[in-house]
Parts: sequence; structure tokens; C-alpha cells
Amino acid sequence: MSKSRKLKKAKPSKRVGSKKKKGKFGPPHPWRLCPLGKHWVRIHPLRIPPSSKVPKERTTDRDGHCSENPSHKDSIYPIELAAIAERRFSRLAGLPKADDLGYQNGNKYDDLIRGWTRYWNEILSPQEPLDPDLVKALIATESRFKPEAKPPGGSSNAARGLMQITNKTRKILSDDDGELSDHIINIQRNEVTDPNLNIAAGIRWLFRKKQIAESKIGKKATWRDAVAEFKDYDGDPGSSQMEKFDNLYKRLKSK
Repeated sequence: MSKSRKLKKAKPSKRVGSKKKKGKFGPPHPWRLCPLGKHWVRIHPLRIPPSSKVPKERTTDRDGHCSENPSHKDSIYPIELAAIAERRFSRLAGLPKADDLGYQNGNKYDDLIRGWTRYWNEILSPQEPLDPDLVKALIATESRFKPEAKPPGGSSNAARGLMQITNKTRKILSDDDGELSDHIINIQRNEVTDPNLNIAAGIRWLFRKKQIAESKIGKKATWRDAVAEFKDYDGDPGSSQMEKFDNLYKRLKSK
């Protein structure tokens, strides 16, 4: 990016997560760089035809800018996910609890957990907000806080990263015409193991799993129900993995 130009952030929104009116865009969240219906585009070289008489010294890179989403949905991409985490998360306070749960990197990703939990709570406005401690306990049982974690075998759809995102899940999260009604998160397959992108996508998927759990049980689901659905243990809520999750979550909530 040109040193003489800075990223421009969208003006703060008074109503985070409110529904947008057709044909009118506003900032979806105060942390975002672009208004609703647009996303931040990476810097890229200006395309100058070979026959152009423009001097080479003038063919500089184009600065980042907001580009319109054809679907007009709220979409976010890696460059903006990285910018939000870098600018905002180190200044946030609160949960998750500073307890490594017995793992080497147990406290390393607390800023990311705290930040993305707050972001999605404010965007999706659940009646019962998601608890950052719950996300931390989930990560502990999914990957033991190992960002490169993946199951043996390495199939094309294998779960990867801190929150064990599968390639199928990644495609659902980035599909403008798929099962998500809005608030699309776009990451590529080779980006799934990035801790920031993985946690941002994983928490968005946990919200979706809560909706799926509610449709299955026919009543309001708890966040524990969402975790069970996330882990595909909804048919066996007393599984050893769920028991481990419960114990770690209780540890985080203890004084």
C-alpha cells in the first residue's frame, strides 16, 4: 500500500447488527472498513496494457479499496479480518479467563477469542450472548491450542486448525447463495490454519450450529447444545469429548 495513503474505516454504526434497507448500505460494525454490501479488496498492481505509453515508473500499485458484493450481503475477507484483529483486539478486556487449562499455548489466543466472540455477538445479537470461556474450552478439546492440528490421514475435507474447520464448512461459510442468510466469511483452504481466520470462522460456524441444534430439538438451544452439534455429538451428549469440554468450561468459570 502506498505510504501516502491510509486505510479508510467506515463511520461507526449506531445500530450494530440491524437490518439493512434495500439499496441503502451502512457500516455493519464499527470495526469494519467498508459499509454493508461492500468488502475491502487487497492491494493489487494496476493492469497496464503492454502497448501503453505510460512510463513504468508511473505504473504503481493501486491502494486497497471497498468493492461491492454482487449479493449485497455482509461479506468479510482475510485482509479485513487481519486488520480488525490488529487494530482492535489488544485493547479489549474481559473474558476468556487467563487459564492455560494445562496446555502449552492455552493463553496464547485469548485476544482473538475475546475479540471475535464480541464481534459476532454484536453482529448476530443472540438472546444469550456467547461466552468467550466456552469458546476457549471448545478450542482446548478440538485442537489443544495447536494451530496446525489436523486428524491423521489428511483427507480433502479433513478438519484443520484451532477450531477444526473442515473444507466443507469453509465452503458453506463463504457461499453467498448457501445456507447462511447473511454475514458471510470468506477464507481459502490454505488459510484455515491461520489462528485469527480460524477462530473468526469457527465462532461464526458455532452460531450456525446453534441454529441447526434448535431445528433438531424443536426448542431453544443452549450454547452447550451448539457445542455438541459443532462436535457432531448431538446424539451422544454424554460422550467423553463433551464430558471433557464440560470439565474445562467449569474450570474456566470457577473463581
